[in-house]
Amino acid sequence: MSSWLLVLTTTFILMFALLRVSVYIDLHFCRKKDDDFVSVTVYALRRIISYSIKIPVIEIKEYNDLPWISSEIKTTDSKTEPHISGEQRFVKKLMKILFLDPQRFLHIYSTTNRFVKSYLSYIDKLSRNIHCEKFYINVKYGFDDAAFTGIMLGVFGGLVEKMLFSMRHRLILDTKPDVNLIPLFNKSHFEVELKCIFRIRLGNVITATIARITKLLNREATRSG
Repeated sequence: MSSWLLVLTTTFILMFALLRVSVYIDLHFCRKKDDDFVSVTVYALRRIISYSIKIPVIEIKEYNDLPWISSEIKTTDSKTEPHISGEQRFVKKLMKILFLDPQRFLHIYSTTNRFVKSYLSYIDKLSRNIHCEKFYINVKYGFDDAAFTGIMLGVFGGLVEKMLFSMRHRLILDTKPDVNLIPLFNKSHFEVELKCIFRIRLGNVITATIARITKLLNREATRSG
């Protein structure tokens, strides 16, 4: 009896500790002349568990006499080359369904739309428990026309303020955003760098996932009944 009690107590303590583990998402976006990329690093337990993905600048290549958007994805373990031929076959097949079998296309669209709405609902619920521990954005820009450069300062400022307003209503900001808008007059130039670190407890992810799965199962059971 005591051994079973010890096992249950140990299991409870491990589960409690696991649910309180914080997962960090480090997002870095850079847009410069010679260094364009988006990188995402997910880590926990002081980076004992870590996974990174880096997407360099998107390129437009010519494949089968067609212009095509392509990019190489680098992860912690490997490097993934784009499968342009497969992507083109998928688009051609989808276009064929659109024109030759519109009812099937509408069914695919309806299914995809339901999935997107379900995913957005899940993310919306999950975002309420996400903390933003770092927000840094640095924009350097310029145009040959000094007046237009001054006008764009207000435009960029408005866009950043709108983004921060949306974040304040969806996330928990643990730090003051660091925003730098630097106009360069009488010079054509544009570069932007964005760094964000988000934190969420693993328990919140598990709870939100279980709630979403339960809701979907109840919905399917209602339809079947």
